[in-house]
Amino acid sequence: MIIGNNFFIVDMPKSGSTFLRNYFNQYKNIELTIHHETINQNKRFDLLNLNQRIGLIRNPYAWYLSIWKWSCKNKKKSPLYSDITSRRLKLKRLRFNSRTFKYVICQITKDKTYLKKLFENPNSKKNFNDFLKILLNFNLRNIVGSDYSFVPHENLGFMTFSFFLQNVLRQDYNMLFYTEKNLEKILSNINKKIYTNMYFKTENLENDLKEFVIRNKLELKNFHKIERNSTSQNHINNYFDFFSKENLLLIEKKDEFIFKKFNYKKISKSLK
Repeated sequence: MIIGNNFFIVDMPKSGSTFLRNYFNQYKNIELTIHHETINQNKRFDLLNLNQRIGLIRNPYAWYLSIWKWSCKNKKKSPLYSDITSRRLKLKRLRFNSRTFKYVICQITKDKTYLKKLFENPNSKKNFNDFLKILLNFNLRNIVGSDYSFVPHENLGFMTFSFFLQNVLRQDYNMLFYTEKNLEKILSNINKKIYTNMYFKTENLENDLKEFVIRNKLELKNFHKIERNSTSQNHINNYFDFFSKENLLLIEKKDEFIFKKFNYKKISKSLK
C-alpha cells in the first residue's frame, strides 16, 4: 500500500503499482508498506476513515496477459505461478465447503510438469490460452491452488475475485465462498462494501496521477526516470492475435462486473 496524510492506494498486481510506488518513494512523508499488501493483511482499519481511498484497475484483457507474462518471467516470485505449479494442501490453505473434497483430489493428482511448461515461453499463444482455461474453466479451477479454487460460483472471474481481495474487507467478500445467494445478489452486496472510492486506470496512469498530485497540492516529482515493470509495455495491440475466441468470451462473461463498473469495451463484438 501507499499511504499519505489524507489518502491511501491499494496496489492491485499488474496494474501499474511498481510505477506508482517508485514515484511516491520520492516523497519523505508518504509511506510504502509491503507491495500488494491489503488492509485485510496489515489490519490498519483506521485508514478507511481517509477521504481518498484509491484503487487500481486495468483493462481485463491486458491484465490477464500481463499477469501471465510476468509469471513466465519471474516463476516462483509470482504467487500465481507457485499456486498453479505446486500442491497446496496445508491445512491453513483449505476452506471447507462443497468444493473441498474435489480440491484435495485435484491437488494430489495435478501434473506439475505440464503446468510448469505453461510458463516457459511468454510468446506462446497456446500456453497462454491453456493458462487462461485453468483460470476461466470452472471444471479446472481447483488446479489454481488458492482461495479462488473454493469459490462455488461458476461465473466469477479470477480478475474480479482478485479485485475484491484488494478493495473489500475479508468479512464482506467471504460471502463468495457460499451458495446461499446467487452470484448476482452477492456481487450487488459486495459492490456496496467496496472501500475504495476513486481509481487510477493503468491505461491512463500518468494523467490520473498528475491530476491527483495537482489536486492535492503535492510537489510534482520526476516522472520520466521512474522504473516501470517491463511486462506492462510488451503487450500485443491486437488481442485477437493472442486470445482464443473462447477465452475472450469467457473473460467478458466472468469478469462482467469489471467491464461494467469501469466502462471497459468488450472486443468480442468485433468478431465475425
